[in-house]
Amino acid sequence: MRPSVEELYIVSHPTLVARFQQEASEKVIVDDEKYRGQGPLAGIYTVMKQTEADWVFVLPCDMPYITDRMIEKMVSCINDSFDIVVSAHFGRVQPLVGAYHRRVVADMEQLVMAGNNRMFLLLEKRCVRYVNETDFSEEPRVFRNMNYATECGDIVTEKEL
Repeated sequence: MRPSVEELYIVSHPTLVARFQQEASEKVIVDDEKYRGQGPLAGIYTVMKQTEADWVFVLPCDMPYITDRMIEKMVSCINDSFDIVVSAHFGRVQPLVGAYHRRVVADMEQLVMAGNNRMFLLLEKRCVRYVNETDFSEEPRVFRNMNYATECGDIVTEKEL
């Protein structure tokens, strides 16, 4: 992401902060304590409260095949007439692959305060540009979620996590 962004944040579970700080030079933060455990929406909200950037580009940790080329193309689709720009490649909306404008912070706060932490609830409230194959093509593998260790080819024990 480095070439496409000014600042990079890793939003981490509190038990992993020290590990990330040892292995990465990026800012490592944890969710605002009031909203901890409310998933990606709370994480994005936390970053947006710590930065003054107009746009925050988001990527999930479980999509290791995302390329810098795909990030550049997504960033090029950002347009101030939209509040959110997300990938909808191959008929699947990926709310964690995209950009969120500062204008959505109040809606995010309202949702996390109410415990409504589904990303799609935020998308329903705002003006969203869904980027897909008509905007740029990409291999399906790029958008593949790796939610299980066996999919990654690694054996991960609970202790390692």
